[in-house]
Amino acid sequence: DEKADGFKDVGFLPEAFLNMLAMLGWNDGTDQEIFSVEEMISKFSLDRIHKGGAKFDYEKAKWYNAEWIKKSNAELLLPYVKAIFEEKEIDADDDYLLKVIDLVKERCHLLTDFYEHSIFFFKAPKEFDLASVQPKWNADKVDFFNALKSVINAQDAFESASLETNFKALAVEKNIKIGELMLPFRIMLVGGKFGPQVFDIATQIGKQETINRIEKALTNF
Repeated sequence: DEKADGFKDVGFLPEAFLNMLAMLGWNDGTDQEIFSVEEMISKFSLDRIHKGGAKFDYEKAKWYNAEWIKKSNAELLLPYVKAIFEEKEIDADDDYLLKVIDLVKERCHLLTDFYEHSIFFFKAPKEFDLASVQPKWNADKVDFFNALKSVINAQDAFESASLETNFKALAVEKNIKIGELMLPFRIMLVGGKFGPQVFDIATQIGKQETINRIEKALTNF
């Protein structure tokens, strides 16, 4: 017989699942839907239990989980996410993973989503969404990204805000619209049109890795 995955295996936080179960048959008379265990205990009363039968809604359960992931700090999420990465045989440093969790948790409905939404912080993309780049790709953009490598290499403090400033200044210098450069840069770093703020991605993976990914992408583009 096939074993059905439990809600923990699927990627539900215990706090979110308890919250969802409580709200199947009870509410406190307000519009509030997200409750900690302590809040539920303090506000619970028998007169607020629903008379009708409870109906489980999987999509609503995922919504509760996404809300709990958003409101949870990275330290609470760390052991769950670390275990998921270890199953995928990726050894993630705790401090690094905490930063990654904060960057991607807004995009995750289930704990298992963290792998898909952050694997590019640990591994360079093997493939690129070339269809989104090549129609507008030209020699001027090749020149821009070759120049960007030098700009990045010259940055003493490789920080998101300063990288963004330098990136935009170089775009002005090269007379290329910033919007035509942001998407190729993202695809260079992650492989496709997804992920958090692109300058945060770059500074998280580091100066040398950003340069390496630009070089690899240029040979593919």
